[in-house]
Amino acid sequence: MLDAAAVQDLRRQHYNATLAGVRKAHDTLWCFRVKPDFPIPDFHPGQYTTLGLGLWEPRHAGAAPEKGLDEKKVRRLGRRAYSVSHPVADPGNGRLAPEGLGYLEFYIVMVAGGGSEPAPLLTPRLFLLNQGDRLYMGEKFTGEYTLEAMADIRHLADALVVFAGTGTGEGPHNFMIWQLLASGFQGRIASIVCVRYKSDLAYEAIYRRLEKKYPNLSYHTLTTREADTAHQKIYVQDYIASGKFESDIGRRMDPANTHLFLCGNPAMIGIPKIRGGQKLWPEGKKGVIQIMEERGFRMDLGKNRGNVHSEKYW
Repeated sequence: MLDAAAVQDLRRQHYNATLAGVRKAHDTLWCFRVKPDFPIPDFHPGQYTTLGLGLWEPRHAGAAPEKGLDEKKVRRLGRRAYSVSHPVADPGNGRLAPEGLGYLEFYIVMVAGGGSEPAPLLTPRLFLLNQGDRLYMGEKFTGEYTLEAMADIRHLADALVVFAGTGTGEGPHNFMIWQLLASGFQGRIASIVCVRYKSDLAYEAIYRRLEKKYPNLSYHTLTTREADTAHQKIYVQDYIASGKFESDIGRRMDPANTHLFLCGNPAMIGIPKIRGGQKLWPEGKKGVIQIMEERGFRMDLGKNRGNVHSEKYW
């Protein structure tokens, strides 16, 4: 549809970043390291920006076909917001990653689409990139899902911060945990990650090494489709509601000294609708917010701050 000269011209017009490297968990789950042409601005771990590629770029053969892409539309960028992740530590020696990496890491799964889902614009193109290729990165970083929300317990020696993520919802937690460790946080840090297969745990090896260096850090993994778990699935909600998580960390979660950060599947989080000041909980299995509110915790509503914070991924 466009000749090579037109494609090069569009890339020069729109792209402002370079793919500095990729760490692959498997074929459809990558950690993208992106170096922008502009100075990386100050922002908070947990916040997000956008990545983009031109619709003129090739797409992964395994993705659902696009429809209605004419010569006008093909000149546009396909963009999507992504929370900034973090390498956390050197996977070889477990040494905490330094400040000022010069790049930003994004934890992304390829979405193929198909069926009733619209063909995804971005990830089928992202997963054809190689180191050194160009792309677009937004210069604005935003979001309220940050460690500022736990300021009231940060000074407490018995503070407990629990991160619970599903799939790539672990991404922002990696950056937040790195900041806590790098700043010398003395409280307890626990990260729960629920995925389908063990191969989806892209950061597990890093955290296992970190656990040996930081006695206040623990990493808890749940899988739902492995042979030994497929018929006895334990989701984050089950792990917390059953008391197994508290047994594993050796203490109870107390609203006076504990904050929870939840990111990923809306069913795990369980955000209620607010009607007339009342919470209407989702039907079916309780989400973590409802489980914790029944134990005296409070959902963070922005102006009315609480100790259970959430970020939906879709």
